[in-house]
Amino acid sequence: MKLSLLAGAVFLTAGGFLSAQKVEFSHNGQIKKGTIINNDETRKCKRVFTQNFKISFTGQCELNFRNDKNKEEIIILKEGEELTLTILPDKVIPPGTSEIRIEGVQLTARKKQFSEIAIQQEALQNLQSFSIGDVLQQLPGQYVQQFDNTQFKNIVFRTASGPSVTGSGNVPGGDDFGNRAFGVQLMVNDIVLSNNENMQSYDSANSGPFGISFNTSTKGGNLMPGQPNYGVDLREIPTENIESIEVVQGVPDAKYGDLTSGLIKVTTTAKASPLRLDASLREGTYQVGLTKGFKINQNNALNASVDYMNSLSDPRTSLVGYDRTNVNFLWSSNKNGFRNKLSASFSTNSSKGKRDPDDVDGMIINVENKSFSLGNNISYFFAQNGKKTFFKSINVDMGLSYATQLTERRYWLNQGARPYGNSTTDGVYYAPYTPPSYENQAFSDGKPLNIYTNFSINGIKLTSSKWAHNYSIGANFRYGDNFGKGRYGTAGQFTTINAAGQGSNGMRDFNYRDNVFSSKQYALYIQDNITKVFANKHIFKTNLGLRYDLQNSYSTYSPRVNTSYQMGKLSVRGGFGLTSKAPSLNQIYTAPRYFDFLLGDYRLPGYYSAAIMQTVVTPGDNASLKPSKSWKTEIGVDYRFPFGIVNLTAYYNKLVDGFTTMSVHKIMDKAKVDVNISGTNVPTFEIVGTEKFNYLQNRIVNGYQSSDKGLELMASFKKIEALNLVIGFNASYVETSGQKDDGLYKISAPEIMDKDYQYGIYNDIKNKRSMARASFSFDYHLASSGLIIGLRTDHFLSDRSLTGMNDIYPIGYIKHDGEMQMIPENERTNPKYQGLFLKPSDEKLSGLYNKTLHNVHLRVTKDFLSGFRLSIYVSNVFNLKAYDERGAVYGNFTSTSFGGNISYRF
Repeated sequence: MKLSLLAGAVFLTAGGFLSAQKVEFSHNGQIKKGTIINNDETRKCKRVFTQNFKISFTGQCELNFRNDKNKEEIIILKEGEELTLTILPDKVIPPGTSEIRIEGVQLTARKKQFSEIAIQQEALQNLQSFSIGDVLQQLPGQYVQQFDNTQFKNIVFRTASGPSVTGSGNVPGGDDFGNRAFGVQLMVNDIVLSNNENMQSYDSANSGPFGISFNTSTKGGNLMPGQPNYGVDLREIPTENIESIEVVQGVPDAKYGDLTSGLIKVTTTAKASPLRLDASLREGTYQVGLTKGFKINQNNALNASVDYMNSLSDPRTSLVGYDRTNVNFLWSSNKNGFRNKLSASFSTNSSKGKRDPDDVDGMIINVENKSFSLGNNISYFFAQNGKKTFFKSINVDMGLSYATQLTERRYWLNQGARPYGNSTTDGVYYAPYTPPSYENQAFSDGKPLNIYTNFSINGIKLTSSKWAHNYSIGANFRYGDNFGKGRYGTAGQFTTINAAGQGSNGMRDFNYRDNVFSSKQYALYIQDNITKVFANKHIFKTNLGLRYDLQNSYSTYSPRVNTSYQMGKLSVRGGFGLTSKAPSLNQIYTAPRYFDFLLGDYRLPGYYSAAIMQTVVTPGDNASLKPSKSWKTEIGVDYRFPFGIVNLTAYYNKLVDGFTTMSVHKIMDKAKVDVNISGTNVPTFEIVGTEKFNYLQNRIVNGYQSSDKGLELMASFKKIEALNLVIGFNASYVETSGQKDDGLYKISAPEIMDKDYQYGIYNDIKNKRSMARASFSFDYHLASSGLIIGLRTDHFLSDRSLTGMNDIYPIGYIKHDGEMQMIPENERTNPKYQGLFLKPSDEKLSGLYNKTLHNVHLRVTKDFLSGFRLSIYVSNVFNLKAYDERGAVYGNFTSTSFGGNISYRF
């Protein structure tokens, strides 16, 4: 289809529908002028023909329309009704002209109907974007991060539990942040991108569900590769060919599952476009990309792109770096009611942490990941040529991804020969020794596989009383497995024992292919999106959904409701729903837990070394892990002022059955051995009895609950025509609290050995945080010259963390013989337990509570008619220094840096 771009953002999307068009049409005897709002409802209308700047639509559907008085209306088409729109040209702009020469370019993230926030077109470049993690810094509560692509990036929504988009070395490893990051779902073209099958860790049997693996710090910077259990690493998704990003922080439709925190929906497009070369540079990172769109024929288009990024933590050295290569193909077809979008991508990324030449004992980390994914979206529309059918369309989404992941950790050890456990069964045996000096090596070899399918049938019904129902029934299926070689390494790769009478948690090789079973998730859902336009022009909308999930044999029924009522310029809305998130393979299949106890160590130099070791094996897998769940509630108001639209949202989210660590008290029958030493012969031993011995191990359980409550404010102002200025604003305040469930206690040994008590039992620490942030954007857009000057401000209004809330007094104890005894509440301060008292810590606030910090960032973009486009980015324009209440550097404040992007359309 050929159509010249017109002033007022006149163009057709790949699906054949209008986007921000200035049009005129006759409806119910009235002539209306304004713009069509391009959304999911509008796309369901069928285009009949296009000629002479006229477009006709038919079918049972609705067009969202904003009239020339800036008031939104909904035009509902009945079955067989046809509506003809006339595009109102102002002046013709030649085809291929840069989008920033069009008046209607969207420069900031915008609120949609309920809790969705859309980032489209030029807004993707409001911050210098090397991946979608950079783009998402525009959302309420987010801020421009300290730039470092050698740290993995994920995101959390509506919480004060940690940095929103991680990009610095202080990634929280706790349950509070981890559960929220794990609960974010990322989809590209309605196909899931999954990290549930990632098992690249080296000690999941003993660490918590959100431990950090294979990270290192050197003089050249910090390296933190992608982590299991933290969601998709956003660095892996470049912004090439992205048409839009939609973020649902509140209640998603019933179609979407396996999430608790939020949903990110990325849409890519295939259409005819000139060959474009992009190059970006910022600090120690550069990126080059090449993309081209081909129009095969009237109904088919193909897009191909290749992208390479190289990043160094410190440009002065090459000790710490990250590389990424992406090759993508997207083919779309649209003919006779049949639509198909086929995508294929191949990507590689590597993280390198080299040893500092001045640090002989330094650690080396090498990560090599390769992945291939294939996705297909199929839609067929039954209602052709005015036929009436109950179901109007059928949709099938299918995706498959497979990756190879190899992680290597190496460092030099020179600590003398030490015994280590290597038995995989219970027993007493002669243990081997490490070499006196050797390179300790640990490997994790994973081959994750993920399959996702979704099937739905959809229809539209307009009742006699003019209630419009847009309904769908569907099912989806997820399959995940890991066929890798697993964890393995050199002798004593994890732990060695220094002296007899000591014990520790040991580690053995663990093969994923043989020991990990597949994860399966089945879901059924039904959704009805209802719209009613009343005689007084008030509009009522409600999205009703019910989802049933069967996640690894655990069932969850999830009701979802979003509703709004528009009364002229005022709209009120609300949402309520339940979401769930299944545990990852890395949380379920942790390998057995080994406890190694050194009974004796006998050495005669030149003749023998005999270490007598006892190993106790505990099954380590957590097959009983249930999905975590989140109850989401929000209410909001939207008001259309003469100068712009203001959105205010209040929300309350409650996480239950979150993943956490339970300290498990274990009792072993420690062997008593009689050792016979005879000359230079290797000593022999005989077991002559046993005695009770206490030790602790960790286990991952569903035992964490937390809540987030807060307010969000977004404002989108009209363009000030006299100044060519567009202003945007958002602000947020959130309070977060979390704690382990009752009965999950902290167990620890007293600092000074006590003859009566081996361990004290304590209530687990609670946490409470709050955060307030705001952001302004000022964009000067001179369309005739293709110029954008953007100023972004970040305001850190409050950032409080309450610490020292733990109870110093024990609630129980464990004796040396293994007996556990709880202490009555009125006895816990008794001086006889003073050996178990913890050191008191001052309850104090840290962060920002009596001061505010402000940062300013600049973007200048200019395109030239020759095809060149140049952008300059400056973070922290005024080179401000930020310190918190204690005088320490405030970690969330980005320092001054410069970046640039240049592109050329051939």
